[in-house]
Amino acid sequence: MKKIILAILIATTLAVIIGVTAHYSGPGYVVFSFAEYTLETSFIFAAGVAALSFFVFYYVIRILSRIFSLPGYMSDRHFYRKSERSKNALIKGLIEMSEGRFEQAEKILIKHAEQSDTSLLNYLMAARSAQQLAAYDRRDEYLRLAHESTPSADIAIGLTQAELQLSHRQFEQALATLNHLSGVSPKHGYVKKLQARAYQQLEDWEHLSLAVDGIKKLKVMTADEIEKIEIAAFTGMLKASIKQVDGDKSEQIWKQLPKNLKRNAELAYLYADYLHVHHKDDEAESLIRSFLSDSWDDELVLLYADLDASNSKKQLETAETWLHSHARNEHLLLVLGKLSMKCEFWGKAKNYLETSIGLQPLDEAYLVLAQLLDEKMDSPKEAQKLYRLGLINSVGRNSENHLYARQFKSEKFQKPYLKMIQ
Repeated sequence: MKKIILAILIATTLAVIIGVTAHYSGPGYVVFSFAEYTLETSFIFAAGVAALSFFVFYYVIRILSRIFSLPGYMSDRHFYRKSERSKNALIKGLIEMSEGRFEQAEKILIKHAEQSDTSLLNYLMAARSAQQLAAYDRRDEYLRLAHESTPSADIAIGLTQAELQLSHRQFEQALATLNHLSGVSPKHGYVKKLQARAYQQLEDWEHLSLAVDGIKKLKVMTADEIEKIEIAAFTGMLKASIKQVDGDKSEQIWKQLPKNLKRNAELAYLYADYLHVHHKDDEAESLIRSFLSDSWDDELVLLYADLDASNSKKQLETAETWLHSHARNEHLLLVLGKLSMKCEFWGKAKNYLETSIGLQPLDEAYLVLAQLLDEKMDSPKEAQKLYRLGLINSVGRNSENHLYARQFKSEKFQKPYLKMIQ
């Protein structure tokens, strides 16, 4: 439209110029001669015919050009409409997926996948929908079609496949997929993360430990996440070596532990218990003592009492130093009672055990105190009462138990203990 207006303006301007010129200078004339024919006319008429001919020729050419390009134009319009339908189908399919209607999503995504210029996304999302419907054969077929549609998207397709396999607990297949991807892209951080997850599920602790080294180099996880995986890997390796009764390997694993992991309570307990079982109690005592000097763990404290260290009195003295910061810990008081019994300090042991029960009744505290009264302090009636209360405590009927425990909270029983820790 703008071009037509511009042409009219130009034509009008030329007509005005020619008209003004003709008015002052005369119309002039033009002679055309061809063979035996001669044509004479005014200049104004000839100029008008020439201008009109130009415009007629120009627009005839334009019309013919449009006619000849019409098939291509119609083809482009058809392709554009198909592309729009495919994009709308992809959006609708994703909406259906997000709203949990996976069957409808799968149908919509597949219907337009072949014609879509986003066929890769259609197939990948259809595979995820099929996974939610437990249609694993269809899922794998969609992944195959995705690869055929876009062979260059090997990483994207492989990662989707691995995620779906992990979700379906196909850990070995997922690991095979991830190992292939790792070969294609050795420094892909997300591949390494999924590899670690697969190794953890397969309880392949040694490979998990190696995967963690790769994750550290790529810096694709936070320090806390890496530490959790490392703990899982070393815990698994340590448990496996202990189960296989491979002492050298257990000790080697402990030596390989990073310094921060040696401060992990679960790992420290595993190794200390291993040392205790293999009659290396002095080493276990040193390990637990070092650990508890910086941090606290009730399980390690309880294990400390079971150690047959070479110097029981020194062991008791060490445990008593922990009272300064854990004076009202029932587990520590139970441990002190047991260690006092090893040192044959019967009165001290009784006070510690009674105070432990007064703070929080523990089954083992009842048992140990009952044994002390029965075997060392000639009080069988009190021992029988404690055996019964310990049994009640273990099966959860705590009413009478707590009545008895409150006796140990009285000044009569607490006073000797308070003197000991002052």
